[in-house]
Amino acid sequence: MSLLLPVGALAASEMNNADAAIVLNRMSAAAKQNDFQGLFTHQHGDSTETFRIVHVGSEAVEIERRESLDGPRREYFRKGAQVSIYLPSKRPISLDRRFSSKLFPQHLPENADSVLLNYKLKKVGMERVAGLNAQMYELEPRDVYRFPLRLWMHTDSGLILKSERLGPSSLPGELFVFSALVFGKVERTLLAPVNPLRAVVIESNQGVASAPIEPAWKIEHLPRGFRFMKSVQRTLIGKEMPVVQHLYSDGLVTVSVFLEPSVAESKEGASHQGAMHMYVRQVQAKMVTVLGEVPAETVKKFAYAFNPRS
Repeated sequence: MSLLLPVGALAASEMNNADAAIVLNRMSAAAKQNDFQGLFTHQHGDSTETFRIVHVGSEAVEIERRESLDGPRREYFRKGAQVSIYLPSKRPISLDRRFSSKLFPQHLPENADSVLLNYKLKKVGMERVAGLNAQMYELEPRDVYRFPLRLWMHTDSGLILKSERLGPSSLPGELFVFSALVFGKVERTLLAPVNPLRAVVIESNQGVASAPIEPAWKIEHLPRGFRFMKSVQRTLIGKEMPVVQHLYSDGLVTVSVFLEPSVAESKEGASHQGAMHMYVRQVQAKMVTVLGEVPAETVKKFAYAFNPRS
Protein backbone atom coordinates (compact mmCIF):
# COMPACT_ATOMS: atom_id res chain seq x y z
CA MET A 1 0.00 0.00 0.00
CA SER A 2 2.95 2.37 0.64
CA LEU A 3 3.64 2.36 -3.10
CA LEU A 4 0.29 4.08 -3.63
CA LEU A 5 0.91 6.83 -1.08
CA PRO A 6 2.49 10.20 -1.95
CA VAL A 7 5.77 10.99 -0.22
CA GLY A 8 4.09 13.62 1.94
CA ALA A 9 1.85 10.94 3.42
CA LEU A 10 4.80 9.04 4.93
CA ALA A 11 5.41 9.44 8.65
CA ALA A 12 8.00 12.11 9.48
CA SER A 13 9.73 12.69 12.82
CA GLU A 14 11.21 16.06 13.73
CA MET A 15 14.86 16.03 14.83
CA ASN A 16 16.33 18.18 17.57
CA ASN A 17 18.75 20.89 16.44
CA ALA A 18 21.89 19.09 17.62
CA ASP A 19 21.12 15.90 15.68
CA ALA A 20 19.87 17.88 12.69
CA ALA A 21 23.14 19.85 12.54
CA ILE A 22 25.15 16.61 12.50
CA VAL A 23 23.13 15.29 9.55
CA LEU A 24 23.28 18.52 7.55
CA ASN A 25 27.00 18.98 8.17
CA ARG A 26 27.59 15.39 7.05
CA MET A 27 25.79 16.08 3.75
CA SER A 28 27.82 19.25 3.23
CA ALA A 29 31.15 17.53 3.94
CA ALA A 30 30.32 14.53 1.72
CA ALA A 31 29.94 16.71 -1.36
CA LYS A 32 33.48 18.07 -0.83
CA GLN A 33 35.42 15.05 0.44
CA ASN A 34 34.24 12.12 -1.72
CA ASP A 35 35.57 10.95 -5.09
CA PHE A 36 32.70 10.16 -7.46
CA GLN A 37 31.44 10.36 -11.02
CA GLY A 38 27.89 10.18 -12.30
CA LEU A 39 24.96 11.54 -14.27
CA PHE A 40 22.22 13.71 -12.82
CA THR A 41 19.07 15.37 -14.12
CA HIS A 42 17.89 18.88 -13.35
CA GLN A 43 14.19 19.64 -13.76
CA HIS A 44 13.01 23.23 -13.38
CA GLY A 45 9.66 24.37 -14.71
CA ASP A 46 9.28 22.95 -18.21
CA SER A 47 13.04 22.45 -18.60
CA THR A 48 14.86 19.13 -18.13
CA GLU A 49 18.63 18.82 -18.55
CA THR A 50 21.18 16.05 -17.99
CA PHE A 51 24.73 16.64 -16.72
CA ARG A 52 27.86 14.56 -16.20
CA ILE A 53 29.85 15.29 -13.04
CA VAL A 54 33.34 14.12 -12.04
CA HIS A 55 34.57 15.08 -8.57
CA VAL A 56 37.79 14.51 -6.61
CA GLY A 57 37.72 15.47 -2.94
CA SER A 58 40.26 13.11 -1.39
CA GLU A 59 43.33 15.14 -2.44
CA ALA A 60 44.80 18.38 -1.12
CA VAL A 61 42.97 20.44 -3.77
CA GLU A 62 39.34 19.72 -4.65
CA ILE A 63 38.72 19.27 -8.40
CA GLU A 64 35.39 19.10 -10.20
CA ARG A 65 34.25 19.01 -13.80
CA ARG A 66 30.67 19.01 -15.04
CA GLU A 67 29.22 19.27 -18.53
CA SER A 68 25.78 19.41 -20.11
CA LEU A 69 24.77 16.39 -22.19
CA ASP A 70 21.77 17.96 -23.92
CA GLY A 71 20.71 21.43 -24.93
CA PRO A 72 23.34 24.14 -25.43
CA ARG A 73 26.90 22.90 -24.85
CA ARG A 74 28.20 24.05 -21.44
CA GLU A 75 31.08 23.02 -19.23
CA TYR A 76 32.26 23.96 -15.73
CA PHE A 77 35.69 23.19 -14.25
CA ARG A 78 36.87 24.06 -10.76
CA LYS A 79 40.24 23.45 -9.09
CA GLY A 80 40.18 24.75 -5.56
CA ALA A 81 38.82 28.30 -5.79
CA GLN A 82 39.70 28.74 -9.47
CA VAL A 83 36.76 28.35 -11.86
CA SER A 84 36.66 28.13 -15.66
CA ILE A 85 33.57 27.82 -17.81
CA TYR A 86 32.59 27.17 -21.41
CA LEU A 87 29.41 28.88 -22.65
CA PRO A 88 28.26 29.55 -26.23
CA SER A 89 28.05 33.27 -25.41
CA LYS A 90 31.27 35.32 -25.58
CA ARG A 91 30.08 37.92 -23.06
CA PRO A 92 32.31 38.54 -20.01
CA ILE A 93 31.48 36.20 -17.13
CA SER A 94 31.52 36.73 -13.39
CA LEU A 95 30.03 34.43 -10.78
CA ASP A 96 28.93 34.95 -7.23
CA ARG A 97 30.91 32.79 -4.80
CA ARG A 98 27.63 31.15 -3.79
CA PHE A 99 27.27 29.76 -7.33
CA SER A 100 30.23 27.42 -6.87
CA SER A 101 29.32 26.51 -3.32
CA LYS A 102 25.67 25.66 -4.04
CA LEU A 103 25.88 23.45 -7.11
CA PHE A 104 24.22 20.04 -6.73
CA PRO A 105 24.98 17.90 -4.78
CA GLN A 106 26.53 20.63 -2.63
CA HIS A 107 23.31 22.39 -1.66
CA LEU A 108 24.15 23.10 1.96
CA PRO A 109 26.46 25.60 3.70
CA GLU A 110 29.38 24.30 5.76
CA ASN A 111 27.71 25.41 8.98
CA ALA A 112 24.15 24.15 9.47
CA ASP A 113 23.28 26.65 12.21
CA SER A 114 22.16 29.35 9.76
CA VAL A 115 19.83 26.86 8.07
CA LEU A 116 18.31 25.62 11.30
CA LEU A 117 17.40 29.17 12.32
CA ASN A 118 14.80 29.13 9.55
CA TYR A 119 14.06 25.42 8.98
CA LYS A 120 13.32 22.29 11.00
CA LEU A 121 14.77 18.96 9.83
CA LYS A 122 12.43 16.00 9.67
CA LYS A 123 13.41 12.38 9.07
CA VAL A 124 10.93 10.86 6.62
CA GLY A 125 11.88 7.36 5.47
CA MET A 126 14.09 5.17 3.32
CA GLU A 127 14.11 5.08 -0.50
CA ARG A 128 16.45 4.01 -3.31
CA VAL A 129 18.02 6.51 -5.70
CA ALA A 130 20.23 5.41 -8.62
CA GLY A 131 20.31 1.95 -7.06
CA LEU A 132 21.65 3.24 -3.74
CA ASN A 133 19.99 3.31 -0.32
CA ALA A 134 18.99 6.79 0.75
CA GLN A 135 17.55 8.29 3.92
CA MET A 136 14.99 10.96 3.05
CA TYR A 137 14.80 14.19 5.05
CA GLU A 138 12.68 17.32 4.75
CA LEU A 139 13.72 20.84 5.71
CA GLU A 140 10.43 22.36 6.81
CA PRO A 141 10.22 26.17 7.06
CA ARG A 142 9.60 27.71 10.46
CA ASP A 143 7.42 30.42 8.86
CA VAL A 144 5.54 31.28 5.67
CA TYR A 145 8.43 33.07 3.95
CA ARG A 146 10.15 30.04 2.39
CA PHE A 147 9.45 26.68 0.74
CA PRO A 148 10.27 23.16 2.01
CA LEU A 149 13.29 21.28 0.66
CA ARG A 150 13.49 17.48 0.50
CA LEU A 151 16.87 15.75 0.55
CA TRP A 152 17.76 12.11 -0.09
CA MET A 153 21.09 11.27 1.63
CA HIS A 154 23.20 8.23 0.69
CA THR A 155 23.34 6.20 3.89
CA ASP A 156 26.97 5.11 3.36
CA SER A 157 28.70 8.30 2.15
CA GLY A 158 26.34 11.07 3.28
CA LEU A 159 26.18 12.49 -0.27
CA ILE A 160 22.90 14.07 -1.41
CA LEU A 161 21.54 11.80 -4.15
CA LYS A 162 18.37 13.77 -4.81
CA SER A 163 16.90 17.12 -3.82
CA GLU A 164 13.44 18.50 -4.44
CA ARG A 165 12.30 22.01 -3.68
CA LEU A 166 8.56 22.26 -3.24
CA GLY A 167 6.61 25.23 -4.52
CA PRO A 168 3.08 26.58 -4.01
CA SER A 169 0.58 24.01 -2.67
CA SER A 170 3.56 21.70 -1.94
CA LEU A 171 3.92 20.88 -5.63
CA PRO A 172 7.43 20.02 -6.92
CA GLY A 173 9.21 23.17 -8.09
CA GLU A 174 12.78 22.07 -8.80
CA LEU A 175 14.41 18.64 -8.84
CA PHE A 176 18.00 17.36 -8.95
CA VAL A 177 18.50 13.58 -9.01
CA PHE A 178 21.33 11.19 -9.84
CA SER A 179 20.48 8.52 -12.41
CA ALA A 180 23.93 6.87 -12.19
CA LEU A 181 26.65 7.31 -9.58
CA VAL A 182 29.96 5.53 -8.88
CA PHE A 183 32.20 6.19 -5.87
CA GLY A 184 35.96 5.62 -5.78
CA LYS A 185 39.15 6.61 -7.56
CA VAL A 186 38.54 8.85 -10.57
CA GLU A 187 40.55 8.47 -13.78
CA ARG A 188 42.41 11.69 -14.52
CA THR A 189 41.32 11.64 -18.15
CA LEU A 190 37.72 12.20 -16.98
CA LEU A 191 38.76 15.52 -15.45
CA ALA A 192 40.19 16.88 -18.72
CA PRO A 193 38.00 19.65 -20.21
CA VAL A 194 36.44 18.88 -23.60
CA ASN A 195 35.70 22.51 -24.55
CA PRO A 196 37.83 25.69 -24.72
CA LEU A 197 37.32 27.09 -21.24
CA ARG A 198 37.84 30.64 -20.03
CA ALA A 199 38.50 31.76 -16.48
CA VAL A 200 35.80 33.64 -14.63
CA VAL A 201 35.91 36.21 -11.85
CA ILE A 202 34.51 34.94 -8.57
CA GLU A 203 32.82 37.74 -6.66
CA SER A 204 32.93 37.85 -2.88
CA ASN A 205 29.64 37.58 -1.00
CA GLN A 206 30.50 37.86 2.66
CA GLY A 207 27.22 38.22 4.51
CA VAL A 208 26.68 40.88 7.14
CA ALA A 209 23.98 41.24 9.73
CA SER A 210 23.42 44.93 9.08
CA ALA A 211 21.30 46.42 6.31
CA PRO A 212 23.01 47.64 3.13
CA ILE A 213 24.06 51.26 2.78
CA GLU A 214 21.71 52.67 0.14
CA PRO A 215 21.44 56.48 0.48
CA ALA A 216 18.55 56.84 -1.98
CA TRP A 217 16.39 54.15 -0.34
CA LYS A 218 14.91 53.48 3.06
CA ILE A 219 14.96 49.73 3.79
CA GLU A 220 12.89 48.35 6.66
CA HIS A 221 10.59 45.47 7.66
CA LEU A 222 12.32 42.81 5.54
CA PRO A 223 11.09 39.20 5.88
CA ARG A 224 12.60 37.52 8.94
CA GLY A 225 15.59 35.25 8.54
CA PHE A 226 17.15 36.76 5.40
CA ARG A 227 20.70 38.10 5.65
CA PHE A 228 22.04 40.83 3.39
CA MET A 229 24.91 39.42 1.31
CA LYS A 230 26.04 42.17 -1.03
CA SER A 231 25.02 44.99 -3.35
CA VAL A 232 26.36 45.34 -6.91
CA GLN A 233 25.63 47.42 -9.99
CA ARG A 234 24.88 45.35 -13.09
CA THR A 235 24.18 45.94 -16.76
CA LEU A 236 21.40 43.52 -17.72
CA ILE A 237 20.38 42.42 -21.20
CA GLY A 238 17.49 44.56 -22.44
CA LYS A 239 18.16 47.36 -19.94
CA GLU A 240 19.41 50.76 -21.12
CA MET A 241 20.56 51.85 -17.67
CA PRO A 242 22.58 49.90 -15.07
CA VAL A 243 20.55 48.44 -12.21
CA VAL A 244 21.51 47.96 -8.56
CA GLN A 245 21.09 44.41 -7.29
CA HIS A 246 20.81 43.55 -3.59
CA LEU A 247 21.29 39.90 -2.69
CA TYR A 248 19.77 38.29 0.42
CA SER A 249 19.99 34.69 1.69
CA ASP A 250 18.43 32.57 4.42
CA GLY A 251 21.17 29.93 4.20
CA LEU A 252 19.40 27.86 1.54
CA VAL A 253 17.84 30.21 -1.01
CA THR A 254 18.64 33.66 -2.29
CA VAL A 255 16.41 36.61 -3.12
CA SER A 256 17.49 39.36 -5.53
CA VAL A 257 16.18 42.92 -5.30
CA PHE A 258 16.76 45.08 -8.39
CA LEU A 259 16.51 48.87 -8.10
CA GLU A 260 16.24 51.12 -11.17
CA PRO A 261 14.33 54.06 -12.68
CA SER A 262 10.72 53.15 -13.49
CA VAL A 263 9.81 52.00 -16.98
CA ALA A 264 6.42 53.00 -18.36
CA GLU A 265 5.76 49.68 -20.10
CA SER A 266 6.60 47.58 -17.05
CA LYS A 267 3.65 45.81 -15.50
CA GLU A 268 3.32 45.99 -11.73
CA GLY A 269 2.32 43.02 -9.61
CA ALA A 270 3.23 39.36 -9.11
CA SER A 271 4.12 36.51 -11.44
CA HIS A 272 5.70 33.09 -11.03
CA GLN A 273 7.04 30.02 -12.81
CA GLY A 274 7.05 26.96 -10.58
CA ALA A 275 8.71 27.93 -7.30
CA MET A 276 10.29 31.08 -8.78
CA HIS A 277 8.28 34.17 -7.84
CA MET A 278 8.67 37.77 -8.97
CA TYR A 279 7.09 41.00 -7.79
CA VAL A 280 7.39 44.39 -9.55
CA ARG A 281 6.52 47.64 -7.78
CA GLN A 282 6.81 51.22 -9.09
CA VAL A 283 7.06 54.05 -6.58
CA GLN A 284 8.09 57.71 -7.05
CA ALA A 285 9.56 57.22 -10.55
CA LYS A 286 11.57 54.24 -9.36
CA MET A 287 11.04 50.50 -9.81
CA VAL A 288 11.69 47.62 -7.43
CA THR A 289 11.84 44.09 -8.87
CA VAL A 290 12.19 41.12 -6.52
CA LEU A 291 13.02 37.60 -7.71
CA GLY A 292 13.57 34.36 -5.81
CA GLU A 293 12.53 30.74 -5.21
CA VAL A 294 10.36 31.79 -2.29
CA PRO A 295 6.59 32.21 -1.78
CA ALA A 296 4.69 35.10 -3.35
CA GLU A 297 4.24 36.74 0.06
CA THR A 298 8.03 36.88 0.52
CA VAL A 299 8.85 38.71 -2.72
CA LYS A 300 5.96 41.12 -2.10
CA LYS A 301 7.20 41.88 1.40
CA PHE A 302 10.70 42.53 0.03
CA ALA A 303 9.28 44.87 -2.62
CA TYR A 304 7.43 46.95 -0.02
CA ALA A 305 10.46 47.05 2.28
CA PHE A 306 12.26 49.33 -0.21
CA ASN A 307 11.00 52.92 -0.39
CA PRO A 308 12.70 56.00 -1.90
CA ARG A 309 13.86 58.56 0.62
CA SER A 310 12.10 61.90 0.45
